[in-house]
Amino acid sequence: MGEREHGPEPQPLGPGPVGSAAPLSPSPPSCPTDPTPPAPALASAPPLVSADLRRRNPLLTEAGARLLRALLEHSDAPRWNYRCGDLLTSTDLRAIEGFRTELATLRCARRPGPPDDALLRKVAGLRPRVAWFRRRLPPGADLERDWDALPTTSREDLAATPGDLMPDDSDLERLVVHATSGTTGHPVLVPHHPFACSAYKPLLEVALAAYGIHPRFGPEVVGAFLVCAQAHTVTYATVHAAWRDAGFAKLNLAPADWPTPESAARYFDRFQPLLLTGDPGSFAEMLRLKIAARPLALVSTAVALQSGLQADLAAAYGCPVLDWYSLNEVGPVAYACPRGFLHVLPHDLHVEAVDAGGRAVPPGERGELAATGGRNPFLPLFRYRTGDWGRMVYEPCACGDPMPRILDLEGRAPVLFRTRAGAPVNAVDVSRVLRPFSIVQHAFVQRADLSCELVLRPAPGRPDPDAARLEHALREIFGPGIAISVRLDARLGLDAPAGKVVAYRSEVGTRA
Repeated sequence: MGEREHGPEPQPLGPGPVGSAAPLSPSPPSCPTDPTPPAPALASAPPLVSADLRRRNPLLTEAGARLLRALLEHSDAPRWNYRCGDLLTSTDLRAIEGFRTELATLRCARRPGPPDDALLRKVAGLRPRVAWFRRRLPPGADLERDWDALPTTSREDLAATPGDLMPDDSDLERLVVHATSGTTGHPVLVPHHPFACSAYKPLLEVALAAYGIHPRFGPEVVGAFLVCAQAHTVTYATVHAAWRDAGFAKLNLAPADWPTPESAARYFDRFQPLLLTGDPGSFAEMLRLKIAARPLALVSTAVALQSGLQADLAAAYGCPVLDWYSLNEVGPVAYACPRGFLHVLPHDLHVEAVDAGGRAVPPGERGELAATGGRNPFLPLFRYRTGDWGRMVYEPCACGDPMPRILDLEGRAPVLFRTRAGAPVNAVDVSRVLRPFSIVQHAFVQRADLSCELVLRPAPGRPDPDAARLEHALREIFGPGIAISVRLDARLGLDAPAGKVVAYRSEVGTRA
């Protein structure tokens, strides 16, 4: 979806702007890392917690260091090419515990309209401290009364003048930088903070609890593997203080990354992570390689998860497969509950659907999703246009989660296609046709002559989608007189930036 991050992922390395490792997480955010190659093996064992390691993981325990050494030095470990740590201090860890408590008590039903009082007070406190707020918010504006008339921010603001969005009194010694390329490939640098990076963990715990999953983290377990299937990406192992020094590794399934063809399977079997995160293509590659694992859950990020592949993964690994919506600029936004609905996840994030002028659309109507709040002290979001589109609804969900839901999420402005008679066909209608099939990604285009082409990347190791059946289903919604072709492309998205493709495109020239 749009600029969905490839997370959840571990945290960056050092103060100030540093290099960043392009992912998916939900996202989870890209992990700025230390581009220093791992030290060569020594004849005698080095100290468990070196000064360099302490810099990256200030709260590291000896038990956590032993687990990290096991992850790094196992005979089947991949060829690590980066080092990464969480940078958390004791103060950060206390803040994360406080955030956990808030999530347990402050996630409640919301109403359409402006943010709640707590968030409005936070924004009011930022008005004199943030250059963009001083310049763009009218001095006499009442935040609650005039909310709909207040300006929005966008990716362009972040790209052009990121300093204008940061509070004047920011402590830049804690600054880390995430790079995100988006669907356009144009890089944008996102200022981030170690606390905000690690705050995704309590959010993930809330999502898992909705499925009755309550992992017990600690230095005796690997908390998660972030699984990639790319020609080249960074790989590293670390531990997370926010999960009591549970282990984490970012792994790439590319054969060149492993000592032997059997190493990846043995590495998974040896460490048995509690959770697996990754994009649908990476999980499909796990299926193809027949990598065995016994996770409590799979968390799918970065691009849309089709229900056919979701069912295949759930059957293969015997656990829930959660869809996770996150953005590098915003952090975790929503998760799919057991009923399949995306619920806004953080209590401190206000999500609304707005029109082109920045006014909130009525509940249930499609608009661009905009976010306010969050917990990144370096980037206080204000009506930030995400580039993703959907419908906000506020009625109670049968799953029991009281937070608002996002329906029909699409990662770009909605596209309308046309029948030969000129009637509209929504991209959502095409999405419904695709859901039952085990596919990784798709690209659908309607040409100027109204002909349509659907390109599918099938899930490796699964039966190919029935092209004739798909073609018939598309004819049902487009009607007579439209030429429709369906073809399979096993490399769709593999050569695109961050593996993203434009799912829907129309050359007819009529957009919603």
